[in-house]
Amino acid sequence: MILAPEIRGTVPIRSAPAAFLQAFRQRVVAGLLSTKPSARSNYVITQANDDRLHVRASDWSTAINVGLNELDLQLGQQHTVSYKVHYWRWATYVLGLSGVLGLTGLVLLHTLDVRSYITRSPQRMLPGLSVDQNLFVAWGLVLFWGFVWPWILIVLHKPALRRLTIRLITEVDAQGTLPPS
Repeated sequence: MILAPEIRGTVPIRSAPAAFLQAFRQRVVAGLLSTKPSARSNYVITQANDDRLHVRASDWSTAINVGLNELDLQLGQQHTVSYKVHYWRWATYVLGLSGVLGLTGLVLLHTLDVRSYITRSPQRMLPGLSVDQNLFVAWGLVLFWGFVWPWILIVLHKPALRRLTIRLITEVDAQGTLPPS
């Protein structure tokens, strides 16, 4: 589903599968995003075996940083890695923040006499629109930014998250193909 906060894909790797998974484990321990420990890059491995690795953002500041909340890596045939990223915690933050702003806007539109304000302040009106049309635009803006925009953000976040995931896999693959020191 297009609105679901998840992405999937497959990336070819050059390194041996065991070497790739070991290098990815080390990358998670060292700091998945920045290769050094950081308060906003705090990831843990929650499941690992010979062909699969599950990485999870361990706290909210990490989960809302870039949205890489749950990362599943599965080794495939022919030197490939399939990935699946779920970013429900990031999406929950976006939906919650926008919802609070939207509800605040709805409460203000209901409790304040916006029509009188618009009538008293014609310089604040959109040119060429009536008071009722300006009021309609105000309602539309509150509804859009509070309840539609977060879903658009969830969809717009997919390409950036896909690029990040592919970049991480590619960087770790390059480390896994290096000869041991």
